[in-house]
Amino acid sequence: MKKRIKPSWLIGIAVVAVVVIVGVVMVMPKHLSGSYSAKVQILWSTSTDTLEFKGNKVHEKGTHNNGTYKIKGNKLDMTLDGDHKTATLSKDKKSFDLTAFGMKLHYTKDK
Repeated sequence: MKKRIKPSWLIGIAVVAVVVIVGVVMVMPKHLSGSYSAKVQILWSTSTDTLEFKGNKVHEKGTHNNGTYKIKGNKLDMTLDGDHKTATLSKDKKSFDLTAFGMKLHYTKDK
C-alpha cells in the first residue's frame, strides 16, 4: 500500500524553502565594513596601503582620498577622489584584488 503525499504538504514545504532562501539572501552583507590592507613594494621600500570602508564610503588611510563604492556580484567599483578603480572580491568578502599603477595588490580584511 503506497502512501501519497498531500498537495497541501508539498505547497507548505515549497513555501518554507522559499522563505529560507529569501532570508539567507537578505542576511548576506551588501557593504564592506572595517579596514582592508595591502603590502606595497616600490623598489627597495615596502609600505602598507589601507582602505577603510563604512556604509557606501571608502577612505584611504593616511591620505585625503575619500570616495564611494558599489558591489556588483564579485566586482568592487570604487571612486577615490575622481579616480575609478575596479577590484575583484573574494566570495567571503574578506579580501579583494586591485590592479593600480601597474601593480597587482591583494587587500585583506584587518582584524
